[in-house]
Parts: sequence; C-alpha cells; structure tokens
Amino acid sequence: MQSLLSQLSAMTGVEIAGFALTIAAIWLAARNHWLTWPLQVLSGLLYVWLFAQVNLFGEAALNGLYIALALYGAWNWRSSHGDKPTVAISRMGAADHAVLWGVGLTATLLVGQMQVHFLPTDLPWLDSTVFVFGVLGQWLQARRKLENWPLWIILDLLSAAIYLVKGLQVTALLYVLLAGLAGYGWWDWSCRIRRAYA
Repeated sequence: MQSLLSQLSAMTGVEIAGFALTIAAIWLAARNHWLTWPLQVLSGLLYVWLFAQVNLFGEAALNGLYIALALYGAWNWRSSHGDKPTVAISRMGAADHAVLWGVGLTATLLVGQMQVHFLPTDLPWLDSTVFVFGVLGQWLQARRKLENWPLWIILDLLSAAIYLVKGLQVTALLYVLLAGLAGYGWWDWSCRIRRAYA
C-alpha cells in the first residue's frame, strides 16, 4: 500500500492526464460514442511521450499503433447520415474468429521469439500476447465488433498482473478499472444489438 501511495504522489502531470483521458475514452467507447477516438489519440500521444522518456520503447510503439488505429476508428465510426453510424455494432462470424486467433497466435509466436532473442525482457510471452492481441482488440473496436470487449477484459487483467509483478501498482489499478469498463461496454453493446434486432 505504501508503494502505491508513493507512486501516486510521484505521478507527473502527463501520467495523470494520460490516466484520466484513457478512462474517459474507454467510458465513451463503452457508450458507443464517437468522441472516444480523439481522446484515445490524445492519451496515446501522452503515453508515447511518457514511455519514451523512461526507455519503454515497446510500450511507446504499441501506443503509436493505438493512435493509428484510433484514427482509423474515428474515420470508420463517422456518421454520414445524421446520427446513424456508418458501421453498426455486430458480432464476429466463425471465419472472423478463425482469422483473429490464427493471426493472433502466429504473431504472438513471432513477436515472442523476437523478444527472447533480441530484447532483455523477463516476460516475453506475456508481453507479446498483450502486444499482439491489444492491437487486434483495438482493430475489433474500430470495426465495432462486440467481441472486442471480452478480449479487452482478459488483456486488461493480464496487463494488471504484469504491472503488479513489475511493481507498477498505479498502472495495474488503471488496467483493473479498464477491465471493469470493458465489462460495462460488453453489456451495453450487447443490449444495443438486442434492441437493433428486436
């Protein structure tokens, strides 16, 4: 507990802003609101800068990919007919699942091998899993696929465990909160799908 309090007191303005923007962005995503994307871009930019300052270049690169996917999400979610979104919330089909898991597992093996051979890391497989499936989860969210939410719940809880092992209690707390928001997003989007087909 003392470590968490000392981390909270040591947080910079950039960390606080990134934390707040991330929570707000995921809340808006769970509510199916377009403004999630500008906030995700802003929080991503803050985390790219923050992680680069502490030499976490992999995390910085991942947030760079999140920014690119947030720009795609903003474009994909744009409303061309009043309040009706261009892409409706939908479920993945069997072929989508096969592609997701095939690409995800293959990419995780490749990225994990690269980490094992080229980077001084002690959690290469967990880190690679979060990296690869995080990018895929962001892609699913940009495509308004319901399955992005259970994927995020798993990834957020896995990330929280990794950050706890690394002694980053504040970041672990953020990811537990994000898992809760992902649960809410899963429920909210499920209700929206049921209403759309009622």
